[in-house]
Amino acid sequence: MAKVKIACPDCGRVLQYDELYVGNKIKCPHCKLSIFIRQASLAGIARPRQRRIKRNVVIFSCSSILLAIVAVLWIWLLEPVRVQWPDRRPIGILFLASDFHASAKNPRGWFNDANLDIVGPGGAARFRKALFDYTDRSIANLKRTGAQGVIVWDLEGEQFPHKISFIGDPRLLDRLAPEMLPVVDEFFGRLRGAGLKIGLTIRPQQFAFIKGHPRQTQVLDIKQILLSKINYARAHWGVTIFYVDSNGGIRRPDEAAQLRSLAAQQPEILLIPEHHYLPYWEFSAPYVSLRRGEPALTATVARKLFPGAIQALDISGASQESAEITEAWTQGDILLFRAWEWSPECDILERLSRDSQ
Repeated sequence: MAKVKIACPDCGRVLQYDELYVGNKIKCPHCKLSIFIRQASLAGIARPRQRRIKRNVVIFSCSSILLAIVAVLWIWLLEPVRVQWPDRRPIGILFLASDFHASAKNPRGWFNDANLDIVGPGGAARFRKALFDYTDRSIANLKRTGAQGVIVWDLEGEQFPHKISFIGDPRLLDRLAPEMLPVVDEFFGRLRGAGLKIGLTIRPQQFAFIKGHPRQTQVLDIKQILLSKINYARAHWGVTIFYVDSNGGIRRPDEAAQLRSLAAQQPEILLIPEHHYLPYWEFSAPYVSLRRGEPALTATVARKLFPGAIQALDISGASQESAEITEAWTQGDILLFRAWEWSPECDILERLSRDSQ
């Protein structure tokens, strides 16, 4: 089958995929950016400029009006639900797996190593060694940077393609990643033993096999499905930080109210929603990626409307933005960084940690 080569627009790595992925989204195994692979025959076709500009203006205007209305109602009609998370030290992120590196020997793409054999004789022992080598290396980096904790992205591995790859349901570990089940308690125990807070990726959907195919199905009661996953993770491993992956944001009008209610019910946890708009800043630490150049206007307005509002700013791959990183640190934002490898961003965090002592 023919191959398609593309460069990730985020991290710049050259990726190669089978032609069957054309017309679909894939995920960069290095920075996790979703990339749409266009057909070559359609690559040069674009909408007329005037139509595109008019459409963008209409979308922007409607979105701005909607956000303004929601924000005003939120402020004046509801009792405030503030983020109660005084620790503003950085938080490391761990991507344990990538479907890009999945293979017959390593079907869930653990540790980006297609050659890792976890299914043959002695596979369980090899998986355990690889996991704890990765863990010990990450703990060393987390301590050097003065991190308060770590968020685990792929506890169930990544056996399925994007947009299913992040399962986000620790309750299904025995079914979806049986090799992790015997060692998961020790894995989180080592992280806690190093004095780190524990974080986990969860999703507001329900994973299921429908006619033999894996699906992330939408649910009406977002709060209840998230609470079920949160309560499980807290009871088993003491998880208190939750990255909410693939949430609806502005596309799901009822979501903000449900997440707000969840935050009010469990004020001792920190919610980090991937998708968000202005009201989310009242009760959570919205995820923002510095390397993608996301606008700072929302953060500026949010800080004025919601005193003490913070963001979870991902600085991975953005070491050239040292001034912005330092400013975010000064403002009390929580900086996220890749913890399984030492990077230029780690150098910046090590310096900031040392200077603050």
